[in-house]
Amino acid sequence: MSANKYKVYDVDGPLGGPAGGDSLTEQKSKAIFAAAARRRDAGHNERYYEEQEYERRVAKRKSRLLTAAEESFTHIKRLREESGPAIPMDSKEAADAIFPSMARALQKFLRVTRQQPAYTIEMIMEHLARCVNYDMSPKAFLEEFLYPGQVINHPKQTCEEEAWSLVSETFLSRGIDNGTQFVLKKSDISLLCVVKQMPYFNISEKVLESQDRFVLRLNSETSV
Repeated sequence: MSANKYKVYDVDGPLGGPAGGDSLTEQKSKAIFAAAARRRDAGHNERYYEEQEYERRVAKRKSRLLTAAEESFTHIKRLREESGPAIPMDSKEAADAIFPSMARALQKFLRVTRQQPAYTIEMIMEHLARCVNYDMSPKAFLEEFLYPGQVINHPKQTCEEEAWSLVSETFLSRGIDNGTQFVLKKSDISLLCVVKQMPYFNISEKVLESQDRFVLRLNSETSV
């Protein structure tokens, strides 16, 4: 006869305890711990796949945004670089002309990265016109959206004065040196600050080109 058809109990109980009571309690505890471990593992797996799916979506939107921005920037050139008849535009007009071709890709990227509430259309267009005026690349324009960093002050919210407390091992009467550390606190926010010495920059002056006029390069495949 198979042994699997029988359940075996410890009649005497472990260490002389009540008959079978502690053994059953121990078995129940092990079963509870095992079930909790399975739920925990399932939660880990679920979080892992959710993060993988989110990263995949962000990478997809980022790739499409880079392609759209690069294509849009190829349609504008400074007036001195374009020969033949053309309608001159300033940097703002040039930005207005090329933005529609990348607006949808940028909107979807900001939505999936949860940055959409931080920007208005006026802020984006002002940034784009500035990049066009200074001959910056498409990646330079997208830098603000692709690598936003930590936002301490929301661009839509301004405050003339905020109360913070400073915690430091160094006396405040002493000067700040390279490597000085301190903490800024405000309610439940704590910012750990480390002072780093800036490198030496040899800066020379160069005047911005006075010819702030652009033209839109159109062809049969232009979507703007």
